[in-house]
Amino acid sequence: MLPLLPHPDPDVRSAAAFVLATATGGVLGVSAALHDRLTVEDDPRVRVSVILAIAQLAREHGDEHAPAWARRLWSDTGRPPEIRIGAALAWLCLVDDPAPAELVALLTDPTTELYGDQLQQVPWIRPVDSRSGLRRCIHDMLTPDVPWNRTRSGGQQPESAITK
Repeated sequence: MLPLLPHPDPDVRSAAAFVLATATGGVLGVSAALHDRLTVEDDPRVRVSVILAIAQLAREHGDEHAPAWARRLWSDTGRPPEIRIGAALAWLCLVDDPAPAELVALLTDPTTELYGDQLQQVPWIRPVDSRSGLRRCIHDMLTPDVPWNRTRSGGQQPESAITK
């Protein structure tokens, strides 16, 4: 799978990252290859796939440095939006802490919704909801006690529903 990370087709690169996230052997090598790929990747979908693959490996293998890495990415306003969004989702998967206000602001910012269609093809997001996977991921991660059907109309959640 590692040779597929630089494949010319973004769908292949994204799928390779997804499959590599389930690697049971050579985790350090796979993680290093994914980190290397992230430094050169230019496709937004693949960037998010690589970030989520790194986070999944880190969570499954107890990488204690991963939450700080994800936080550095999502809190860096100089990074491209898809990297910040992907890293914010990754951070939420890596920790049990309440979401900081800055992370909530990033994920609930109306401009984040603009990436919904583009990121719908990310293998971790697509199965969540076939039409609005990013929005549903964000909702479920920030407000796990609020049923999804209460927000399907597209209305904004009150601030109290978004904070943990």
